[in-house]
Amino acid sequence: MKERVILVVGDKFMRFAEGKNVITLTQLRGLLSLPDLFSTDVHRIVVLPGQGLRDDDIESILALADCAPQRAHFDLTEWYRVPKRAAASRSHKHRPENTLISEPRQLTTESFELDLLVDEDCELMRDHQSGQHVQGMILFEAARQSLLAVTESFFLPTNGPKYFFVINDMSVNFGKFAFPLDARLRYVIREYEARGTRSYRFAVDIAIEQCGVEAATCTATFTVYEENWISAREGQLAQEVLDSHIASRLQVLAERHGQIAAIAA
Repeated sequence: MKERVILVVGDKFMRFAEGKNVITLTQLRGLLSLPDLFSTDVHRIVVLPGQGLRDDDIESILALADCAPQRAHFDLTEWYRVPKRAAASRSHKHRPENTLISEPRQLTTESFELDLLVDEDCELMRDHQSGQHVQGMILFEAARQSLLAVTESFFLPTNGPKYFFVINDMSVNFGKFAFPLDARLRYVIREYEARGTRSYRFAVDIAIEQCGVEAATCTATFTVYEENWISAREGQLAQEVLDSHIASRLQVLAERHGQIAAIAA
């Protein structure tokens, strides 16, 4: 039996599937549901998971394949190897579809890697889509989530107080389009400073690679504070801004009433 390889992407990447060895998730479900009409010399199809798939999509496809009439013709081994999506406590996202990264893996003291895992129902794919490439804001958000996940996983006390992240600066450079294929984030800590247990400061470099080429690079500096301390400071700043805003609006209203009175006179 000959072998072919096809990639499966979420339905929102339908344009990427046109004219290539790529099909959408809906099309794969249809193929698996066909009656067993293939002859024994047909290609065996190695099915690779691409981007745009939900966690429960992967589970449902594996369950469907187990009892599908066509199961002998499809190899879904790679679907069992899809990396685990990072937990909400790592990405700081309440809804799992909005987490765009895997759990981080430590390579050395200063370097880590994560997989890009795009769910097509995530908040950043609900509007503008080309249907071909993964839009830049998704890569930027994945990089932002990676600094949260790495820090939460490897640098903060597990049983200590909660912490609050403040990004001091973050910039990204896009080198090429990223497409709905496997992609990996390479995360390197350039500077690290612990100020007791109250705060930590980091400077990091993040590269998003696909097929051995950097699709985007990002640099960021951020500080992590004990939540109790920063919450009190944030509340103070919020009150100061509100007071300033109200004072400025009262001044505008007073000037407007003065103008009206002058016209009336």
